Order: sequence, then C-alpha cells, then structure tokens
Amino acid sequence: MSIEQQLDTERVKQITENRNKIKPIIEAIILCGRQNISLRGHRDDGRLVITKSDDNDLKNNEGNLREILRYRAQGDLNLKMCLESDGTIKYTSKTSQNSIIEACNSVLLKNIVARVNFAKCFSILADETADISGVEQMSLCVRFVDLNKLVLCEEFLQFVPAHDTTGKGLANLILETLKQFGVELKFLRGQGYDGAASMSGIYNSVQSHIRQIYPSAMYVHCSAHILNLVVSKSCGVRPIMNCLSLIGEIRDFFIHPKRKNVLSYKILDSSNDTTKKNTKT
Repeated sequence: MSIEQQLDTERVKQITENRNKIKPIIEAIILCGRQNISLRGHRDDGRLVITKSDDNDLKNNEGNLREILRYRAQGDLNLKMCLESDGTIKYTSKTSQNSIIEACNSVLLKNIVARVNFAKCFSILADETADISGVEQMSLCVRFVDLNKLVLCEEFLQFVPAHDTTGKGLANLILETLKQFGVELKFLRGQGYDGAASMSGIYNSVQSHIRQIYPSAMYVHCSAHILNLVVSKSCGVRPIMNCLSLIGEIRDFFIHPKRKNVLSYKILDSSNDTTKKNTKT
C-alpha cells in the first residue's frame, strides 16, 4: 500500500470516528427540537461528567441536552468514551450546538422548498412584529398542496429581520428572501396578510407591490385575523359581555375542589341515568 493510500485510509477512518461521535449529539438536539424543549440550562459549561459523585452534582441541572447525553452515555460505550476522553473536541459546546441547529434548519428549509416547487402553486403568509429584543421580525410561511399526499400544507420558512417596514420595503424583503431560499416565484398564486394598511392597502402596500410583479398572486385577508377582529368586536356587545361574565362566575363558583367534585359526580350520575333509560327504551 502506497503512502497516499495509507493517508486516505487514515482520513476515512478519522471521518468515520468523528461521525460516530457527533451522531448521538445531533440526535439529542433533534429530540429537544421535536419535544419543543430548550437545550441549555443556567450552568452548562465545562466537561460533561457521566457519573455524578455527590449530592451537589445531583442537584446541579446542566440543561436538557447535557442531561440527555449523560443518560444515553450510560448505555452507549462509544459516547461515554468520547465524552470522558481527554480530547478537547466533544461537539457539546454552545458553538457546536448552534452549528448543528443551523444545519438542521438548512436541511428542513431545502425539503420544504423542494415540495413547494414540486407543487407548482403556492401562497405566501407573512406578518411582522417586534421580538423581545426590539428587532422587527417578519415571519414567513407558505401554503401549498402536497401532491404526494394530496393534502393542504402550511409550513413555516423563517424569521427574517425587517429594517424597512413600508409596503414596498416589506414586499422586496419577502420576494428577495424567497429567491434566496430557492422558491420559484413564477408559481406564486396567493398572498395572505392581516388588514394593516402597509400589508393590504390598494396602492402602496405589500400586496399591491407584489401584484405589480406577479399579477396572479391574489390577496386574501387572513381568516384567523378576521376571526380575531370579530371576537374582539363582539366582546363589546352587551348580551355577549353578560354571557361571558356569567360563564366566568360559574367557573369561579365550581373551581373549589368540593364543589367541583359534586358537579363531576352529578354529571356522571346523570350520564348513567340517561344510558339506562336509553337501554330500557
């Protein structure tokens, strides 16, 4: 075997070892994402100790990801050796976690974009609001028909920072973002926003600027936003206000354990009596 072949063999071996090390960490991060739980805790830096030695270690919660890895390492010898080894590359740092999350985001985004382009017909759903840090964010979603399953799908794409909140600025942001993601805009057939003037106005809004470029993209007022407006307006009607107030008082009356227990017993007893009557009939 030549020197080049030996180097290639060693390189392949090292790549395989690194993949085996990082695979359980990726799976743990995906698990946290699927369960919608945070990865990191208040104190989760430093070396990950698999077997805790004293009561102080047991009381110290190092975050969901590290606790999941610690639990899994008890039955995974390779993972345990990797985490307890003297090496510095563990793939458990905040930087590695963020890189893995970004890679997952890229894979999911490509998958959604491929399904949208395959459908050859889609609508965009967007809304903008400020997050807790004060940054204006545009949430961008797509609505399309999955041709493989013949079901209507609505998928979230990304949060995009919005610095220009005018109709034209938001329209350009939406179109440029979709182009960057690889979405074929020639298949754009619908737009769904709230009723704000910057989004739904006739002359200088997001929907009007987009329709100037893509005339087939019909604007429809978001049905969820319409429902919210209807409920908000209805709460000012006197009969509805009285009804909601009465429901609140009934709820407050039966919230006590004893009263709640009596109510539950009466409902169950009433249900049994009705069943008996129906059986006799």
